[in-house]
Amino acid sequence: MTLGTSALLLAVAVIGIVLTSKYLRERRALCIACIVLLSLIALAFICYIGLTLIFIDAVQNQPPAL
Repeated sequence: MTLGTSALLLAVAVIGIVLTSKYLRERRALCIACIVLLSLIALAFICYIGLTLIFIDAVQNQPPAL
């Protein structure tokens, strides 16, 4: 998965959290379940993006080969 794709899916998860809290106010249990699920998905994408940036930085700052 590319970095752009993961950023797009992170944005979709955040939009999903906002829309879930807006439109599922009456169905409290379903709202909580959806927000928890989307939050875990967003957390996974945040970790993926962070690790990708760390690996890119490590590759760019390698010491010279002997």
